Amino acid sequence: MLGCSLTNLAAQIRWLPKREKILEESPEQVPSGLDSDAFGHPVLIVTKGMDEKGRVSVLLMTSFKNRDILARFPGTLPTDRRNREPYWPIAPTPKHPETGNLLKFKDEKPMDKEYSYVNSQASYPIRYEILKPYKSGDTEDVWVLEEESFSELTKGRDYDKLHSKSWRRGWEETPLPLPEPVKEREEEGKQASKASDAGTFDLAKEYENKAWREYYEEIAHFLPWPDYRSCFIFGEVDDADP
Repeated sequence: MLGCSLTNLAAQIRWLPKREKILEESPEQVPSGLDSDAFGHPVLIVTKGMDEKGRVSVLLMTSFKNRDILARFPGTLPTDRRNREPYWPIAPTPKHPETGNLLKFKDEKPMDKEYSYVNSQASYPIRYEILKPYKSGDTEDVWVLEEESFSELTKGRDYDKLHSKSWRRGWEETPLPLPEPVKEREEEGKQASKASDAGTFDLAKEYENKAWREYYEEIAHFLPWPDYRSCFIFGEVDDADP
């Protein structure tokens, strides 16, 4: 079962205070890149731990002003369905109308709002210390998604790996070395490619010379000089036979 200790924060619901509140208490820690509407809402932590700056990666949450997603994004057009698709409802919110997705808490606790959704489109880095318990006075491990729900939501996404700045920098600057057998095959391929290129060039030149010879043989009796093979005006041709 997923836990929510300081060594495994994944699947925990926390509260992101309003921007004004963060400015009052810790102005240097105000998250960047967030719309004003994102503040004063719960968030879902998707990384097990913090990065080198004490940040966790979170998905934003919304209640659509306590409305069903079909009220927020009505319609049956493909664009309407695409707008609804990234949002995962949390029980007791009804299942997603298209995907059937539904997240659950490990102890089936209901949230304050009748409708609650996790937006899976993008994750954001936020300092863990500015996040508060979802409900004042609660311990940190009260509001946690059940393991199956969290696994489905994050399937195919390694948020811990993607969120780490040091990992991204290392990946970009220091590519993994090739295994020796692969390096040997790569070098053999380069040598074969060079040999192939050289052979292709010689063959092409041979065909070119042959074409010139045939051309001059056809027009030889029109030329003012007796031996067409002594002509170098239109290109290189073979020397006359000895």
